[in-house]
Amino acid sequence: MGYRTLLKRYIRHLELVAGENYIEAPARETVLTSRDLGELRTLSAEVSRDAFHASQISAVESYNHRLRVLMNRYALSVRQVAELCGVERDRARSWRANPTSDRYRPMTEADFTTFEHALARWLET
Repeated sequence: MGYRTLLKRYIRHLELVAGENYIEAPARETVLTSRDLGELRTLSAEVSRDAFHASQISAVESYNHRLRVLMNRYALSVRQVAELCGVERDRARSWRANPTSDRYRPMTEADFTTFEHALARWLET
């Protein structure tokens, strides 16, 4: 088994056990570089995509999935999403959580529209 597969399994394990993968969690010291975080976000997105397929949830109809895709594309943290949407960090984190997690919260169309408009303004600056 390669390290990529091992990391994906470990990320999935954390999401199932703790309801969070802790990739965006603040630490007392900086251990992960921006590049490390980007790689881990990519792996997390793959884990999420695999979970969507496993649970037969349509990724096209899921605002949460679309949020994850945009977060990965623009390297946005949970904190940045919360700020863009004007919501608490825990709420943004619950949108990003795996659908099988107890912390998962479906994103509404209104929430996603707010995020999309704020992201467009942010990208223009």
